[in-house]
Amino acid sequence: MKQSAGRFLRHLHQWALRLVGVLILLISIAAPLGVVYMFGFPQTPLTLRYLETGYQGLLILMWLALTLRVLLGDRSADGNVRLGRRNRTILIGAYAALTLIAIFNLALRHRWLAPDAFLDTVSAPWLIIATLLIVSFLELARAVSGILSRRVNPSSILAGSFLLIIFIGSGLLMLPNCTYRGLAYADSLFTAASAVCVTGMSTVNMAETFTVTGQVVILILIQIGGLGIMTITSFFGLFFMGQTSLRSQLRLGDLFSSDKMGGLGKTLVKIIVVTFSVEALGAVLLYGVVDGRPEFASGGRTLFFSVFHSVSAFCNAGFSTLPGNLYDPAVRHLWGVPAIVSWLVICGGIGFPIFSNFLSVAGRKAGNIVRFIRRRPLVRRPRQWSLNSYIVLKTTAILIAGVWGYMLVAEWNHSLAEFSFMGKLSQGFLAAVTPRTAGFNGVDMQRMLPATLVLTTVLMWIGGAPQSTAGGIKVTTFYLMMKNVAGTIRGDSAINVRKREIPASSVRRAFAVVGVSSGILVAAVALLAFLEPGQRTADLAFEAVSALSTVGLGSGHTPELGTAAKMVLAVLMFVGRIGIIGILMAVIKPQPDRPYTYPQEDILIN
Repeated sequence: MKQSAGRFLRHLHQWALRLVGVLILLISIAAPLGVVYMFGFPQTPLTLRYLETGYQGLLILMWLALTLRVLLGDRSADGNVRLGRRNRTILIGAYAALTLIAIFNLALRHRWLAPDAFLDTVSAPWLIIATLLIVSFLELARAVSGILSRRVNPSSILAGSFLLIIFIGSGLLMLPNCTYRGLAYADSLFTAASAVCVTGMSTVNMAETFTVTGQVVILILIQIGGLGIMTITSFFGLFFMGQTSLRSQLRLGDLFSSDKMGGLGKTLVKIIVVTFSVEALGAVLLYGVVDGRPEFASGGRTLFFSVFHSVSAFCNAGFSTLPGNLYDPAVRHLWGVPAIVSWLVICGGIGFPIFSNFLSVAGRKAGNIVRFIRRRPLVRRPRQWSLNSYIVLKTTAILIAGVWGYMLVAEWNHSLAEFSFMGKLSQGFLAAVTPRTAGFNGVDMQRMLPATLVLTTVLMWIGGAPQSTAGGIKVTTFYLMMKNVAGTIRGDSAINVRKREIPASSVRRAFAVVGVSSGILVAAVALLAFLEPGQRTADLAFEAVSALSTVGLGSGHTPELGTAAKMVLAVLMFVGRIGIIGILMAVIKPQPDRPYTYPQEDILIN
């Protein structure tokens, strides 16, 4: 009898915990939906008062649900109850703040206390909404961390998260306050896919179509797409919730291609900190260049331009709030703008692992300089640069320097003719950087030489670095392809770089990427030519390469395409952002290794 009663109580306890968890999840979803309604639709004083009352109720309900969860015994989704001292402090602080605000709101609501300045501030609608949003986001991050602990293909998680954000973004852009004259859903879905996939292609004119609210939505989608939704939620899930079980760390390790489980939390923190630090620096520099210009009369417009373009550049998105992108008369002849944007694009396009390696080496060099000044012994570390960093930086430098030189020689009297000497240098540098990663355009592409357009197409196909915001087949793949060709001609049995042998599996993966990318492009161009018989095949091929490589440069005919052709380009952007091999891994079940091999036999090639 006692055992039956104990079993019943355990089941009741589990049922109560699940019910409370569902309630917290529903509140966490309802809180941001209320903000969407508040800013996405025209409001009257009556609806704003209803929203304020509703948020007060949600706040109290969330406090009651969290209190019940604490009393019932909190447990994370993967069964981990260990919380570090820092994480426990953060959780206790958030819960205490929520408790105080809820109590003061109840007191004022029922007139238990006389209103004063402090209570008015604590019960202010903006503070209630902000507090509820923070707690809701932490709870949603907790739920995502629980998903990571399950046996789900990491590639499927990544692809699914991007698809979810694309559809949510397309819905947000359809809201009345986001556009001036409304928007077709096909254009909304295309714009959201382009923003989340950090491509920059658009079927509408951003400045003439989207209001400031709509542009803020696009900016948020760009930031989420650049960082990756899994990076953001996993950061909060690990850093704040303390869910660091072995299975969760393994899933995150697969997502970030990391073989070090113990440092994943620090890696996520570094990604967030470096991203926002570089974007903040870029915004400050851009603000200094455009501030005081008559085209940016108001300080708010100048600040928004600076922040938007800094985020868009670092995330390699290529979106601009100006009607003519960076070729717009407002910034066309400000040579500092393309120079700053170019370096932001480079920083985002080399990827966080290389950027982190660069910062580590720079820090060690600076430390040695300080030791030298203080006459202390220098610290020497062998192989400070990783092999991946060496390949990416070397290939990137060669491509940028070579194309920059070509642009200055070939386009000096063509697309660069209207600029000053510094403008030619700056715009030529931008034209050498953006084709591989971002879609910013600072020159009139109609005046470019045909050979330059062909070179731009090749650069778009090559792309940037792996684990970065850039697309394409990646510079490491291009480097291995060239090394393999050279090694085959010389008769080398393996590819060696800096006294390191590249594994055959990496070479096979590189050539698989090249083969699948070429096949997808051929199929996409054929399909676009079938859907758009009135367009030139060369223009359609340019659009397809730009979409698959998530670059964003266009031939100028993107708005003229039909709905079916736009959806083809949207699918190409999605495939290019997730990664060609990642898409295949998400839909094809991996086969176990065979414990045997077959006899080898050569075949005739060429």
